[in-house]
Amino acid sequence: MENLFLHYMFERNKREEEHTEHQPGPVITLSREYGCYGSQIAEMLAEKINTSCHVTDVRKEWYFVSHQVLHDATEKLNADPYDISHIFGAEEKTIIGDLISLFSKDKYYSDSHIKRTISRIVRSYAEQGHAIIVGRAGCVIARHIEKSIHIRLMAPLTWRVDRIRDRFNISKTEADKMVKDSDKRRDSFMEFYRGNKPDSELFDIILNRSTMSSEEIVDQIFHYAQQRKLL
Repeated sequence: MENLFLHYMFERNKREEEHTEHQPGPVITLSREYGCYGSQIAEMLAEKINTSCHVTDVRKEWYFVSHQVLHDATEKLNADPYDISHIFGAEEKTIIGDLISLFSKDKYYSDSHIKRTISRIVRSYAEQGHAIIVGRAGCVIARHIEKSIHIRLMAPLTWRVDRIRDRFNISKTEADKMVKDSDKRRDSFMEFYRGNKPDSELFDIILNRSTMSSEEIVDQIFHYAQQRKLL
């Protein structure tokens, strides 16, 4: 699970920025195709880093961020999670939908405003350091940070369909549709941040989830982070 002190770290970083300047990072971003279970890898990686590097200072403890971004965005915007969750699914509001929202609610936020808020939150986590950011366009938003590495988890469609079928106990046809629909939504979400940049400009390492165990993937990222002097 995402660490309980994430919100504290987010607020602490904002206060520290007012008094000191520090080199942003280190940060690791994990982009993943649907069915590759990036949060599982991120949690295992954070635990391995903290254990192997004997981290005892809470300010240097590694943690992972995923759904916490939605929580922080709703607090920042003073909005209901339902009102902004469509952004993470990359389902843009229609013009009619925008108008209905505008005249039916006390508060109204456009999709672009929500995305900018998400970007600021992800950037803050990345710059405060010791964060493993799962999805949320972290590979683009944190690209400016020198002490960063960006990982992509991929797997063949058939492998991912089988995993989703088993996880949700649904038919292969249903799983296939779920995976393909999710891929489209994630691609649409990323397009806002990355434009037409190819993967070769965004990621340092691309790992095949279907041919490597979770432990092997974690070890690969851990050793690469050591080589890049993030740890």
